[in-house]
Amino acid sequence: MSKEFTGSVLLPGENGPGLDAALQVDDDVVKLMVGTEELGEWRQRDFDVQPSGKGAFRVALAGEELFFTPSSPASFAEAMAVPLQPEQTKASKSDDDKPKYDIDAAIDELIAQVKPLKSINDEDDILSAPLLTTIMVVAGALMIGLVGMVFML
Repeated sequence: MSKEFTGSVLLPGENGPGLDAALQVDDDVVKLMVGTEELGEWRQRDFDVQPSGKGAFRVALAGEELFFTPSSPASFAEAMAVPLQPEQTKASKSDDDKPKYDIDAAIDELIAQVKPLKSINDEDDILSAPLLTTIMVVAGALMIGLVGMVFML
């Protein structure tokens, strides 16, 4: 029984939407078609399909490799008797149990990078002397204004 799956194909390393194509799978032969043109024909025993993620499949055709993204990935996976997504290895599953980010190490690293404030006039400080003076003047003016408002009430 022949099955035809439409979708797009990409060669390894290529990006983009791919070339519109159809993969015809018969009991003995697999054909790759683009429009009415046949790009190739392979025996079924030289054909292998593995999921590569996000609805795409790695297709090996007698030593040649391409990526096929069918219009209906679930139907294609079911017909080819392969999973829809690649299976995780045991090593990657155990990596999922570990925290992705070590917060204690990040805090220690930040603390190690902090420099103590030596003097208000140091050139390597975050705030320059004129900026710090401006901040102090504005803060003082705000405090005087708040005190004045308290006496007015």
